[in-house]
Amino acid sequence: MSPNQKRAWGNIIVWGAFLIAAAVVLSVNGTVFFWQEDSLRNLFYTITGVAIAAWFIMMLIVWLRTPKKATISDERDSQIMSRVNTAAGPVAMTAVAATALVLMIIYLEDKNSVISPYFLIYIALVNIVVYWLAQGIITLIAYKRS
Repeated sequence: MSPNQKRAWGNIIVWGAFLIAAAVVLSVNGTVFFWQEDSLRNLFYTITGVAIAAWFIMMLIVWLRTPKKATISDERDSQIMSRVNTAAGPVAMTAVAATALVLMIIYLEDKNSVISPYFLIYIALVNIVVYWLAQGIITLIAYKRS
């Protein structure tokens, strides 16, 4: 298995777990009132910090376990990763648009609330997570097809 495939599996595991955990935390009190409760907000920050730390650890492990003297990447790997990044970008941008639309509808329906300052952070996190998940999934599919 190439280092790119190992990183893809790591991305799917780390960011998939983050997405599930974040969805559970966000569904406890709803997106409108989520940021008003300190315990939920701090739990979300903790989950985010753990996911970022796990991602860095995963990247370090893949890097340390990669042979330094052997050729580990060839032209095929470069072509695959170029196609993967080209495909993952639009997926992430679509997720940003969908997240913004969903949050806008939620805030328009609740006439008593104002848009949280965390709104942009939430959209940015969704964008990052969807990009890494899309990149991991597309990488595995591209390697399987080639």
